[in-house]
Amino acid sequence: MQTVRPRRFERGQGSLEFVGVIVLAAILVGGIVWTITANSEPIRATVSTKICEITGGSDCGEVPEPTAPLPGDSTVPTYLDPSLTPQEQAEAGEYVALGDSFSSGEGGSEYDPDTDENYASEAEDYYENLDEDGNPQPQLYCHQYGCVEVPVTQTEAPYNNMCHRSEGAYSQQINDTFDFAGGYTFAACSGAVTEDFTEPNSGNDDEPAQLDNLDEDTSLVTFTIGGNDAKFANTLEQCIKDGMNPFHSCFDNQSERDEADENIAQAIENMRELLPQIREQAPNARILVLGYPRFFPEDPGSAWSDGTQIDTDDILAINDLVEDMDGQIEDLVNELNEENPGAFQYVDMYDAFNGCEIGTSNACMNNIEVRIADGKPDKNGSYHPNDRGHEEMAAILEEAIRNGP
Repeated sequence: MQTVRPRRFERGQGSLEFVGVIVLAAILVGGIVWTITANSEPIRATVSTKICEITGGSDCGEVPEPTAPLPGDSTVPTYLDPSLTPQEQAEAGEYVALGDSFSSGEGGSEYDPDTDENYASEAEDYYENLDEDGNPQPQLYCHQYGCVEVPVTQTEAPYNNMCHRSEGAYSQQINDTFDFAGGYTFAACSGAVTEDFTEPNSGNDDEPAQLDNLDEDTSLVTFTIGGNDAKFANTLEQCIKDGMNPFHSCFDNQSERDEADENIAQAIENMRELLPQIREQAPNARILVLGYPRFFPEDPGSAWSDGTQIDTDDILAINDLVEDMDGQIEDLVNELNEENPGAFQYVDMYDAFNGCEIGTSNACMNNIEVRIADGKPDKNGSYHPNDRGHEEMAAILEEAIRNGP
């Protein structure tokens, strides 16, 4: 009778089969988790790392630190969560303040020193003197016996940043008023255009794209933008100059007003492209789009004084430009909300300075203002809100945060 001997297994074969079962189970479980958490990048990363470790991978990465979800119903974006009040929606995570000079606090009190470095001309000279490889070009020195090239020692480019983030800006006051669970980030920059939201700021050092500050933990976003895209500062400056001339007025020629209208239209188109990107980058946030305040009184009467002599027609023309810009921003927000209900909230600032416009006592906006920054004159604070102006803007914004649309 033939003896049946037990089958021999190669060393390690049983272990491999056991590991294979575990791997298969891990993959199945991972697939289920992957499906359930399709919108949770941290969990997906954790599953991938663990499967890699089980299968003996050599470079599995690290398990990401868990982040606490925003409060409320996790099945809907926080800004649409009916279980939270508008204020609770806004306070659930991080407050990120973006925008241009009307949000940075240009013209207000003390600026963050890192955002008040006025070396643009020096930086321009520095880069113009670099060769194709980025090395300083030798300098040519001449004397009575001829000329000689002298090598230049490599130095660092002068630091330039004039974002002028003020301690009195409205967002600073909003941060003091509310309790944001995720803290506060202040990234508004004077002179910003819509492109600076998606690309690093080419005119200021250490200013990444403003949208880089947003993520799924952002619960509130506020900003003003579009004025610089509309070249409003240039138009305003020309209007002020024309208004000081008794023989010439703002928009004497229809072509001048047509050009201003075209600039506003372009700014609105830029915003039409930008706003959905903000919503995508901050999927849980309440996004508040602020209009611009009126500069001068609605009924100015005769020529205004207080250092700015411009006649009534010019004052009304400037007010009309601001109102037109605000109206088109509001229309855009309403249009986008028809496509994505509740995605944005427009905050009307046009009458924010009612009774304290330029030319009144204790005005909320600066008249012509010139300061010395790093030995150079700086007039950027002219025709911008001062600290009182930002207090008025903050008061309106606080109501919008508490009460919602």
